[in-house]
Amino acid sequence: MRRRVLGWLGWAGTDTVGRLALLTASTAVCSRLLTPRDFGIAALVLTVVALGSVMVGAPFEEALAQRSVLRRPHLRAALTGSWLIGLVLVAASIPAGWLLARLYHEPQITTLLPVAMCSVFFSGHSDVMTGLARRLRRFSDVSAATLFGHLIGIPISVVMAMTGFGLWALIAQRLLVVIIRAAVLQWRIDIIILPQLSLKNLSGMGRYGTVTLLDRLFDSMTYVAFNNLVGAFYGLTTLGYVNVAMRLIEPIRGAIGATSHNLAFSWFAAVQNDRSRLLRRTSELVSLASLAIVPIFVGLAAVMPTLLPLVSGPGWDESVKIAVCLGIGSAIAVPSQLIYSAFSATARPEFSLVANCVAFAGTLAVLVCTVSLGPISVGLSRIAGDVLQAAIAIGVSPRNFGWSCRDRFLALAPAWGLAIVMGGLVGLLGVVPPILDRSLTLAVLVIFGVATYAVLLFAFARSDLVRMIAVWPARRANNS
Repeated sequence: MRRRVLGWLGWAGTDTVGRLALLTASTAVCSRLLTPRDFGIAALVLTVVALGSVMVGAPFEEALAQRSVLRRPHLRAALTGSWLIGLVLVAASIPAGWLLARLYHEPQITTLLPVAMCSVFFSGHSDVMTGLARRLRRFSDVSAATLFGHLIGIPISVVMAMTGFGLWALIAQRLLVVIIRAAVLQWRIDIIILPQLSLKNLSGMGRYGTVTLLDRLFDSMTYVAFNNLVGAFYGLTTLGYVNVAMRLIEPIRGAIGATSHNLAFSWFAAVQNDRSRLLRRTSELVSLASLAIVPIFVGLAAVMPTLLPLVSGPGWDESVKIAVCLGIGSAIAVPSQLIYSAFSATARPEFSLVANCVAFAGTLAVLVCTVSLGPISVGLSRIAGDVLQAAIAIGVSPRNFGWSCRDRFLALAPAWGLAIVMGGLVGLLGVVPPILDRSLTLAVLVIFGVATYAVLLFAFARSDLVRMIAVWPARRANNS
């Protein structure tokens, strides 16, 4: 089992690094060919499409993965339901595109939104297949499909940008990645699912699918409302700055969040009826995973003043402050999501829904109340939403769950504390007048950060460090 998990993590790590490299290269090229306003329009369109993708996939993926018995008719019904919702969304995107074009005085949106919305048919298929893959514990196939989607789709979209397609290149990037991911995942799973309407099987996904849908909807609606408020307060140019900042943080956040949830959900669900084993697994996983996850985002925030100008070139200074805030918020929220995975594995997805509702309200409230501060309010509002999500994960008390609020906080606190020290030292080193060019300065900061965090782990979390290192000898033993 441990060897299989290492294989999953290997593919997940390759997927994360590959996606980051490809999206960074894409941003480096497109930010020099397109304007911040182009990125703002793309952000406006693609967040609406992302909301549509949630509607066609969220009710089915988690419900399929959570079912005690899963048969082919359940998969057929889920695919049919997904595609029917997709038809409604594509039809609705035509008047929605016209309305957004009128509101923002951008006629291109009239065509961009319906074309981009067609991706929901492929994302819905992918989500159904992902639910099946999770049941089969074929997480490597999910990561491989995502990686190949980016590996093929992003270079094509970059070529489109270089050959004069402009804004369409940003829209095509999502469309191509989703289509290729669906095709590769279907090929690797190699189980053909044909649509077949069954109201009985759809209704069987009932409560769990509905709560999961509402949970994901509120999460996506935060982005839609957030982007529209940013566009209304500051204009599409500032929204473009936000988009570029998110292109450096969100791919990593999404990959780590999805991978950790899929793996954790599987481990937790396997022992959901044994409360003591569930608590041991949850406590150990949250503690060790947070020590690995938090420094990634704190480190990104610390090096962002050097990294973002290197990637995007001149003219994107406003993006730096926003990206720093996104990194800090991710360091707070992403490890706490594992607690929600434990809730969901015990058929309690409503806690994640409550957290997303509160975070949605908090993000928008802070954005509105701090608008006088300028674009930095965008980043501050995202931190506020992430803090609220983490606070609820720590503070709620599900009946008979057995893991106290104090113990949950103590599982996360060491990672936060050590990463803050590391990030502070890297940040201080970063403000020293550079004697090297920007790329070498970035390399020095990264090496210094990794070394500093390793020393901090050895000094203050040695037992956890030993437990993490102990995994690798086990792998060698399994291979011998």
